[in-house]
Parts: sequence; C-alpha cells; structure tokens
Amino acid sequence: MNDICERSVKCPIYSGILKSNEMMINTYKQLYCNAGAANYNKCKRFQVAKVAGSCPPHILPNSQLSIGDILKQIDLQKIA
Repeated sequence: MNDICERSVKCPIYSGILKSNEMMINTYKQLYCNAGAANYNKCKRFQVAKVAGSCPPHILPNSQLSIGDILKQIDLQKIA
C-alpha cells in the first residue's frame, strides 16, 4: 500500500504553493498527503479533484467549504 496521496505530484499544496509557510506545508503533508488513504481521502482538495478532475489552487486540505460549495465556485469560474 502506498502511503502518499496519488494526487501529490499535481497538488500545488504538496509541491510548495505555500513556500512562505514551510511549517504549514509540512503539517498538511503529515496530516493528509503522507498519512495513507484513510487520511488523504479526508482532504478537501483530494475529494474535489476526484469529482471535478482538478481543484482550485486556493483550496486547502482542511477547507471549511463543503464539496458542493467548492464545485459551485468551479462552475462559476467556467461561466465567467
């Protein structure tokens, strides 16, 4: 079993979009990305990407937005 999220290669959080806050990046990696399927399946970015194919870069793994709200944002961006 692979303990690292299958989407980590394409994930801007995993690859360092938050370079200014290395502690936050490492915490997200520890709690979600590198913690096995049970934990990366809890990541909002992972959940949205499974449904929509991708996730907006500003969404964090522990976002308080529902999956539905994030998907609505994506749909609105496509319309605009």
